Amino acid sequence: MILRAFAIMASISVLSSCVSVESHTSERLPPRGEVSSQSLVGAWEVTVNRAKGVGKNLLTFSSDGTFFRSGDTHPVLSGGHGAWKLVGPNLYNASYVAFSFDASGKWTGINRNNLQISLGPNGNEFQGTVKSSYRDLEDNVISTGNSPLAGKRIQVQAF
Repeated sequence: MILRAFAIMASISVLSSCVSVESHTSERLPPRGEVSSQSLVGAWEVTVNRAKGVGKNLLTFSSDGTFFRSGDTHPVLSGGHGAWKLVGPNLYNASYVAFSFDASGKWTGINRNNLQISLGPNGNEFQGTVKSSYRDLEDNVISTGNSPLAGKRIQVQAF
């Protein structure tokens, strides 16, 4: 009897360790191809007000907590790769890294960027701030800056 109870408890313990945990983004994802109004997951067209003028970027936030950035700074800045997470109701933090190049294409450094994004009530717009640091090849800080962001979700258009 004791052996049977022990076997049952051991089986329950093993099975419970196989249960998957909730995604670290703490979001319930919509079915593939649908967009939740309460999710950052998706593709965004973003305007950034830099010290040197207005810029445009494309950000894509994946459901696994990764994201990708491309922008109008090519070819002197590579595409960016990063991670994001939900930190409060409709509030997200994200970080990404991109490589810097001079006009001849020589690798000159690294850009490390941190974003804070507040998703709007309709889920199709956001406001935010990016804190950027340009670093040399040894990861020493050369310069820093902050810029406001405004994002608009890219929607499927009628064919």
